[in-house]
Amino acid sequence: MIKLDKILVPVDFSGRNLAAVRDAGNLARHFHSEVTLLHVNELVVLHPMTGPLGFGVSSANAAQAGNLSRQKQELDAFGVAELTGVEVKRLICSGDPAKLIVEHAHTGGVDLILMPTRGKGAFRRLLLGSVAAKVLHDAECPVWTGRHVGDAPAPGPTEVRHVMCAINFGPQSAKALRWAADFAAEFRAKLTVVHAVLGTPPNLPDRYMFQWHGEAVGGADERLRAFLIASNVQADVLIVDGETPKVIGTAVGQHGAGLLVMGRSCVSGRNGRLGSEAYGIICHAPCPVVSI
Repeated sequence: MIKLDKILVPVDFSGRNLAAVRDAGNLARHFHSEVTLLHVNELVVLHPMTGPLGFGVSSANAAQAGNLSRQKQELDAFGVAELTGVEVKRLICSGDPAKLIVEHAHTGGVDLILMPTRGKGAFRRLLLGSVAAKVLHDAECPVWTGRHVGDAPAPGPTEVRHVMCAINFGPQSAKALRWAADFAAEFRAKLTVVHAVLGTPPNLPDRYMFQWHGEAVGGADERLRAFLIASNVQADVLIVDGETPKVIGTAVGQHGAGLLVMGRSCVSGRNGRLGSEAYGIICHAPCPVVSI
């Protein structure tokens, strides 16, 4: 059974961020969750000035306090309609956004971080190097990222009717599959597990290509079905071949999945938990992605 007692939504006041708050509200009403809206102030006053040529800023502390006061008012008014009927906490602090988001998730016992991959301010950049990427690198709890491509309205999380789970047989695959299966069961959604096999190896003679491809696909299919049996999960099986991020994204779009679940690395460290394939999948997926 899926557990979502506490949901954390980082807030930057962007339009995509409001959509994330709306999704959090839908999940919270279904699971009776507590939602925390966390805004991290990034204002840095490098040269406080006073006098006739200054800007009326007496000190960096005064500027910071004034900015925090304004942002607190904005945070108090943000997402009120979207969170009707939900228990909400609103927090504001100053510092490094990604670091503070991850720290709050860890110390606060958060079950899910829900955030867009980009927005305004530090979120405006593409995923790589952004706050979202750093959170995905370091967070230990599941992270729900909104759709990175496309601007058309997407169905809410409680309206998902097809869940797809990308399996690479890594250490987090079992946890990702269980999360996907529980979420699909909760909303009576179809579940499909998808695995990508490499395209034809370079320099392989033409006469062996068909045989190699058939054996690769057949072996992956057999392994995936055995994995489902061992996990006691029933799901459709889909094998695709090619560059993993692109073919997974294409499969999600072709089969109309409303949510993609995948595993990250299980160990935080210098290189983080977000590998290049996971990063690419998030960038190419035409639907929200939950990274376990």
